[in-house]
Amino acid sequence: MKRTLLSVTTLSLLAVFMTGCSEEAAPKKKAAKAPPAPVTAQSAMVYMFQVARAWTPDCEILKLENGDIPEAKAEAGKYGLWRATFVSQSKRVKRDFYYAADNSDGGIIKGVRAGADSAYARRAQIHPFAIGEIKVDSPAALKTALEQVEKDKDMKKVLAENKDLPVQFLLEWTGNNPKPQWRVIFGASVSASKFSIFIDANSGKFVKKQG
Repeated sequence: MKRTLLSVTTLSLLAVFMTGCSEEAAPKKKAAKAPPAPVTAQSAMVYMFQVARAWTPDCEILKLENGDIPEAKAEAGKYGLWRATFVSQSKRVKRDFYYAADNSDGGIIKGVRAGADSAYARRAQIHPFAIGEIKVDSPAALKTALEQVEKDKDMKKVLAENKDLPVQFLLEWTGNNPKPQWRVIFGASVSASKFSIFIDANSGKFVKKQG
């Protein structure tokens, strides 16, 4: 009887020991990888500027615009893809760059990539500008644009009737404007837009509405 009790006790202890070993040996689950995050215009611009300056120290921005990739969905002025054209006035050349938050279709590779040089001749209506001129980021420009929409009953109605209307950004210094401006485009493109709102990219002030 004593032997039976001892055997049962021994087996119980052995089972507990084996269970503990199994639990310790179980591999730890890896944390789920966070999806790539979209970035603001200024963040992407800095990434591209660092590469562009290695190309030519006197680089200036001619144009900046957003793109879209499904891997990093857009949200409130942030996008997974941004494209910029930089110029060198001393060398009279320009080069396109892009920043992507992740790899995507169409040969898009994560990080900053540059295109080939092409000839550049300054035009009276489009001016290059230094990165330091841009004090207002894309989310802030969008906020100001939406505030203007709220003040305009026609534009407000358009947004109410088109809840999935995409928003695009175009940064340029054109015409006689004293500073570069954000063009916040409510639509798939400039030509297909419902309307646009222009914001001073240096002061953040509303400039005008169009469309």
